[in-house]
Amino acid sequence: MNEVMKAIRARRSTRAFTDEQLTREEMDTLLEAAVWAPSGMGKQLWHFVGIRNAEKNLELARAVAEADHRGPEYNFYGAPASIIVCYKADEMHAYLDGSAAIENILLAATSLGLGSCWINQLRNVCYELPVRKLLTAYGVPEDYMVIGSVALGHIAKETPAKARREGTVTVIE
Repeated sequence: MNEVMKAIRARRSTRAFTDEQLTREEMDTLLEAAVWAPSGMGKQLWHFVGIRNAEKNLELARAVAEADHRGPEYNFYGAPASIIVCYKADEMHAYLDGSAAIENILLAATSLGLGSCWINQLRNVCYELPVRKLLTAYGVPEDYMVIGSVALGHIAKETPAKARREGTVTVIE
């Protein structure tokens, strides 16, 4: 099996991370994977914010929890790092392009032996004032919306693969 298929089949949503922080080199590799994602018409109207600081990542999780009424335990699964994927607001390819970038991040994290989990809650509350203030302080351009984020770190607990559903593929020849 080729390396890409190995990474695709090995990727899991990690929901338990150790406290060990990503290296700057690991974060740079993940951000490089993001910028090499395909984008509609090659516009690349995205912006990525890498957070390699557990306290700032938790601060953002707490703001999301407050805005989304998730309770005080919500913490992006204890991930010490994350990447926020943003796109120019009102751009027709925003969600598609941003999702492609997120998948690149997830697969690159797997290839580095890191855990990752796609986080959608930030998208839903990115315009709530306390959350937006943090996003702006963290470098998200004011005219950009959040597509999603990826919780990142070293895996504390392995996630078993779920069986794939039958009947989801049709081939026409």
